[in-house]
Order: sequence, then C-alpha cells, then structure tokens
Amino acid sequence: MSKSRIIRISIVGLLLISMLGFSLRSAITARAADKTAKADKRTAEQVINDLRTTGQQLSEVLESPQVLLDPQKRQEIAPKAIPPMKKLVSLFDELASVEQSAKGQAMAAQRQLLAMLAVMGDAESTTTLEKRANGKESAQWKATLLLVRWWQANKDAAEQGKILDDLEKLAKANSKDEPLAAIVAMFTEQAAANDELRDRAEKIVLNDLKSQAAQDMAAGIQAAAKLRALAGKPLTLEGLAVDGSKFSSSQWKGKVILVDFWATWCGPCREELPRVKKVYADFHKDGLEILGVSCDRSADELKDFLEKNKDMPWPQLYNATENPKAGWNPLATEWGITGIPTMFLIVKKGILRSVEARENFETEIPKLLEEKVE
Repeated sequence: MSKSRIIRISIVGLLLISMLGFSLRSAITARAADKTAKADKRTAEQVINDLRTTGQQLSEVLESPQVLLDPQKRQEIAPKAIPPMKKLVSLFDELASVEQSAKGQAMAAQRQLLAMLAVMGDAESTTTLEKRANGKESAQWKATLLLVRWWQANKDAAEQGKILDDLEKLAKANSKDEPLAAIVAMFTEQAAANDELRDRAEKIVLNDLKSQAAQDMAAGIQAAAKLRALAGKPLTLEGLAVDGSKFSSSQWKGKVILVDFWATWCGPCREELPRVKKVYADFHKDGLEILGVSCDRSADELKDFLEKNKDMPWPQLYNATENPKAGWNPLATEWGITGIPTMFLIVKKGILRSVEARENFETEIPKLLEEKVE
C-alpha cells in the first residue's frame, strides 16, 4: 500500500483480491449500500462479498506473482486457478452493472484477470481480449494484449524489446488516455528480462504518456529507480526503536539482514508476515536478523500488535515524534520508500544486495547465509 493508503491494482494486488474488494467497497456510496435487493439483481454489497470470498480462494492458489512467469508452474496451477479467475471476471461485470462508482476499478481488475487467464492458456479469454482490442477503448485492451506477451516472454529480451516498440507507439498515439497509464505501469513492475528493459518501460510512462494518471505515477517510478540505485552499496539503518531506544544495524556485522518496511494497517504487509515469521524461525539460528521499519501512526497500535504476535521478536523502528505527524517512518522517506511492504536484503559485509527482496527472500536468504566473508 502506498503512503496515501491507495491500493494499486496490479498483478500482486490481484493476489490479494480481498483487499481490492475493500477498496471498491469504500467507493460505494451509503445510498447504494442501503439499496434493497431485487429478486433478479443483487446489491453491490452482495457482489463485493462474493468477490472477496472468491478472491481469497484464488490467493490460496496463486501464492506468488512469480507463478505466472514460470510456464511449468502456470500449467500446474491452471486447473485450480482458472475457475475462480473466470468467476471473478463475471463478478466484476456484475459489480460494474449495479454500481457506477465502482465501474472504473472493476473494469481495470477485469482486464488484468483476463490477461492472467490468457497467460495461463485460456483460449476464451484470449479471444475476448482480441475482440475488445478492436472495439471501444481499444488502446487499453491492446496494451493488455501486449502485457500478456510481456509476461510470456519474461526471459526473452529480444522479444520484449519488440513488445516495447509496439507499446511505445500505442502510448504516443493515446498519450492522454487515463486508464492506459495503469496498464503501461505494469510493464515496469513485473517480468522485465533485464534492467534495461524495465528502464525503457519506465520511460514510456514518464515521457510518452501525458495523462494526469501518468503524472501521478511519475514520482513513484522515479523513487523506485532511485531506490534500485542503492543496491550494491554499503547500508546502515539507524533510528529509534518503538521503546524509544536507539538502534543501528551496524551491531549486526557479519549477519544477513532482512529489512521489512511495513505497517499494521497495511493489509498486504500483514499478508506477508507468515512468510517473514517462517524465514526467521528457520534461519535466525544460522545468522539471519530481521529489522522492522514501522510506518504506523500510533505507537500503541504497533505495540498492541506485537504483544499479540510474540513470534515477531525482532526490533521495530518507530519514531514517536515523526510517525504520527507524517503517517510514515522518516527512514522510509529517507530511502525513497513510497509503497509498502518493501523489503531489503543486506549481506554479511553490510552491502545492500536487494531492494526487491519481497519477491524471493525465502530462496535468497539461504544462499546469502552460505556466502563467505573475505
């Protein structure tokens, strides 16, 4: 979730579709929520409840966004993932028909679900995308088809370069299309075969799109690029712990450190905690340390959460003066963190190895623990 607590609808967001349901719910007016259901038409509230239930079923199958980028794993999960995904497509159609204020988000989510279905080899979804690419709002659907090819070619740099050629032309020809910006931004978030291709995708958003949505995304993209530039450099995190004491990661010399920028109010952050707790339980004895950087506004809420989660004994940085005012940890601001959860991995030498550790820290931590310090 971002600093303003807006949920970004992306491939990762769809894995947490129940949170999307909550976001849509907040957009629905009290008037709509109080409508009495007709015999042949459900209320928006009923549809959203169904969305959340079905989304939870899907999240149990799609445990990681990386699944969609692996042809073998896609094939393995397809029989279980396709039915709930198709149901979600239908539910978003229903939601758009019963609640106008939710239509934009519903259609955006539906586009991405159809893209995911097409990646999994669902012919019907591919046909639907192709048909819509020749109809109303064709630019958005054409970009979605390109996104399908982008995911499928995630290890083929040459093919992805051709895809970006087409995307750049599409963006320039439809530079003020507001919904198009969110689709193009997804090329910057997942599946680029190399850093150069990701940088090129980012430039399409920054230079070729002129909509307000693209301008709103620019700061986040620039911050992410700045953050990635930190990788490979020494990093020490210092600040105040939630109990008011001073802390410095320099005391963990020779340890592998997972840094988790998070907050108790952040649904995706809490969804990740079982993974974080497990890796701590498995590898703390071997030299793994975890440092939480809390973006909570209230120290009491954070302390209450930690009291209920005794299996999170690692330090939590929290600035009692700055956090409540900004709603964000000053360290997160210092390091350019604009969305949480964000995770860093620091190796034994104190070098920042990754600012995107959320994706694969379970597999990377054992490797880093085995590295010899020269």
